[in-house]
Amino acid sequence: MNSRERVLTSFKFQEPDQAPLFEAWIESDILNVLSNGDPYKAREKLELDCFPVAVGHPKSTNAWKTGTDEWGRIFKNGMYIDGKVKRLDLVEDYTPDTEYADAWFSEEEINYSTRTYGETHALYYAFHDGCLGMSYMSMGLKDFFIAVHKNRELVNELLARSTEWTIAMIERACRTEVDFILFGDDVAFTSGSMLSPKLFAELILPHYKKIVKASRVPLIWHSDGDIRPLIPMIIDAGFAGIHSLEPNAHIDLGEIKRLHGTKIILAGNVDVSTVLIQTDLNLVRQDVERCITQGAAGGGYLFSSSNSLFKGMAIESILGAYRHAKEFSRQFYKKRKENA
Repeated sequence: MNSRERVLTSFKFQEPDQAPLFEAWIESDILNVLSNGDPYKAREKLELDCFPVAVGHPKSTNAWKTGTDEWGRIFKNGMYIDGKVKRLDLVEDYTPDTEYADAWFSEEEINYSTRTYGETHALYYAFHDGCLGMSYMSMGLKDFFIAVHKNRELVNELLARSTEWTIAMIERACRTEVDFILFGDDVAFTSGSMLSPKLFAELILPHYKKIVKASRVPLIWHSDGDIRPLIPMIIDAGFAGIHSLEPNAHIDLGEIKRLHGTKIILAGNVDVSTVLIQTDLNLVRQDVERCITQGAAGGGYLFSSSNSLFKGMAIESILGAYRHAKEFSRQFYKKRKENA
């Protein structure tokens, strides 16, 4: 079973030969250590089963750099500061044409990834500009959530604009040879959802249904935080999977698997805040085995960190986690087959 077959088997809620290994985002500091900055060679070194068709932002945007980007989001030295779209009349000023989605897709990268990995590995596209996150960042977090109660017209305009952009990105990604798309939209803190389930159903769920309908490939939804009350709505919207499953936000992978594991693919849950930042490989192996044991039975699980690989993580722990996940999950599935 090659990597692509392994991923597609798990997507069908069937058991592959090992848990598919996935990492949506790897930050430059980790790439520099693993592969001199090459995002593809880094994934080769980790023996991942999924490879991106394109990575990064175009030179034309200030997003996650310094300045104001096309949607009114203000950044300084790569950090988000605030948003400029405080009034309804400013929405049009910060609404780029949907054709601009083409700028996020380097034909050179797409050709390289499909030619090099397309036959053997699952290809995906990951982006983190979802309709809710894009909207509250365009306006500013505090102002947006006040406006949810006091200026619903502005909120609805921002959500409609951001949904249109999200759909444009998904449709552009679908014109490549991707097997799935990961769509990032942080909607929760570790203490709970940014919106009550009632408001989420009213404001966000209709947009999510439009977004899912626009994709011809499985769409995996990403959010950090305590998303437990929202999971039934994510399933209702039609998403194929959920990514990150942050353990320090009260996400018990075993419980989520029991409640929802036959309805939606689960990706992540490896502890990035206490396990992968330290160098005790025994702790790393324990967390790997916990994730495989809780999530892998019956397929429908992608082994992944509970966020991304970022500065401050221990390289030896990252390498050890993926190495052990491959070995342990092979034995896990072998034993289940023998005991069937």
